Amino acid sequence: MLKKILGFALFFTVIAVAGEVKNFALTTMEGSKIHIEVNDNGIKVKEYPNKVIILDFFGKNCPPCKAEMPILGKIQKKYKDKLQIIGLHVQEPLDIKDYSMIKNRGVNFPVADYMKGNQDFVEYISSLTRWQGQIPYMLFFDSNGTYKGYHLGMMDETVLERIIEQNYKR
Repeated sequence: MLKKILGFALFFTVIAVAGEVKNFALTTMEGSKIHIEVNDNGIKVKEYPNKVIILDFFGKNCPPCKAEMPILGKIQKKYKDKLQIIGLHVQEPLDIKDYSMIKNRGVNFPVADYMKGNQDFVEYISSLTRWQGQIPYMLFFDSNGTYKGYHLGMMDETVLERIIEQNYKR
């Protein structure tokens, strides 16, 4: 819990000191764009308004990440009206075969590959949160886009469901 509070404070301290709004356009593996504005409260994702957002940093060769993929796919499907997971692959570049493997493991949410034009966003978020590259790593934002914390390591399905329900605001 203390890590989440410290991460929360750090995220907003850096943004507030900077006093800036940064805009990014992530390119997904399918070629679509996800427009993200990082502001002093958290983020706004143009394509997914009023949804809880989970940014999931993962890798295709990471055993806990691979084990977590079907869980995240199940959660995305179950909470599709309240939630949007955005995957950020942060290992070596994905190719079509790798992307097919990820999809076959249950990933039903957009995935942006760090090595395919998304470095600026990942590096910016990394600098804000002082993330050191360990995966899996998740950032949570409520349905208003307010930063709510992070989790390092594999996430439990029940805990994820609780986070979604607590952070969905109508």
